[in-house]
Amino acid sequence: MLDMAACCRAHARPARDGGVNVRIGFDISVLRIANAGVLTYTRNLLNALVAQGDTYTLLDVLPLNPHRPMRPIDAFAAENARLVRCGGLPRGYLSALPPLRHGLPHRLAELIDRALDRPWEAAAIGVLGLQLRTALRGIAVFHGSDQFWYAPPGGASVMTFHDLTYRVEPAWHVAENTSMHHAKETFAMTRATRLIAVSHATRDDLVRFLGIDPARIRVVYEAADPSFSPSRGARLDDALARYGLRPGGYLLSVGTLEPRKNYIRLIEAYARLQTRHPDVPPLVIAGGQGWHFADILAAPERAGVAGRVRFLGRVADEDLPLIYAGATLFVYPSLYEGFGLPILEALACGVPVVAANTSSIPEVIGDAGLLCEPYDVTSITAALERLLADPHLAARLRAAGPPHARRFSWERAARETLAVYAEAADAIREQQHTRRRRSHNNP
Repeated sequence: MLDMAACCRAHARPARDGGVNVRIGFDISVLRIANAGVLTYTRNLLNALVAQGDTYTLLDVLPLNPHRPMRPIDAFAAENARLVRCGGLPRGYLSALPPLRHGLPHRLAELIDRALDRPWEAAAIGVLGLQLRTALRGIAVFHGSDQFWYAPPGGASVMTFHDLTYRVEPAWHVAENTSMHHAKETFAMTRATRLIAVSHATRDDLVRFLGIDPARIRVVYEAADPSFSPSRGARLDDALARYGLRPGGYLLSVGTLEPRKNYIRLIEAYARLQTRHPDVPPLVIAGGQGWHFADILAAPERAGVAGRVRFLGRVADEDLPLIYAGATLFVYPSLYEGFGLPILEALACGVPVVAANTSSIPEVIGDAGLLCEPYDVTSITAALERLLADPHLAARLRAAGPPHARRFSWERAARETLAVYAEAADAIREQQHTRRRRSHNNP
């Protein structure tokens, strides 16, 4: 966000070869706070992009996420990438100085600090523009994130939209998050050259909610990490044992604990299933705590299945593929997804999938899984029951999952993203040519 990044000071790490002719800028600030899908997208896309060639400036705006560590990714070590860190415009406060912390001197110092707030903010914004022009000089395209977006002078701006949940149901987001996304919308509508949507459903939402011309939007699918694959044997047994699980001994759902993931209805559906089939395996939910998670944690007791539902919390990246691979089935009744990466991860691991029939999910799952109506507990229950009762259907879906998941790849996503970059750069050049022609014709 521009106002947050107004206090940047760039100091670039020199490229190993003594000077790379950088042409593409990419915001990596979000790697300090991203989780789940946004983290997976940024990390895997950027690694795949630098492997394709071209040259990159990776922009890290430190004031956006103070005191948070940067997640390392392979792209940082690439010869065709250089890292530029924005250290910020230091702000000192008189009231924080030891001699001015008490009494009348402290009150006077606070008055001076408040009086300097507006001038400092104006100076920081001016400095930011200078710093960004210096750090990103010569790039043809800048790819912004959910946190930071920028239109370089003479260059193109590209943005990715992962979803529009804040438009579909604002109650699923805290006010600060919604405000950030509204600022991103404004930039997308007025400054961005091209937009990337991670699914056709998200593209349609951009047109419906924001009125953006479909000609400015390109769909580029995400993909599962190559680490997600079928697994069996001692490695699987050992990993599951650390979580108190055994292969084929649980139903699984993966995602942040928040209302959008529809876990309360899932738990109610599981309770119905358990009533009719007392020997059904336990339900395991893996994911960190998000918005309104307390209601979800309380749901098993309210539904009468407190001893049959387990919350694993956020699972280590190296263990997650094995948690998928050991499940009897995977269930994902989410109310809305921009893409639905956990579905693809489960399919890649050869796990039969039951998922909602909403938003982008049918695009991702294709005919490799079962769909249900996520607002209808009876529909969720019936889909689970059908899959558990039909071993031939389960075997067919297990076999169909991995080849279906391989249709999506980060290498393909990188190639298609590079095509968007080229198209955006061409659009800027055409705009510049048109302005020059008009200026020549109208001196």
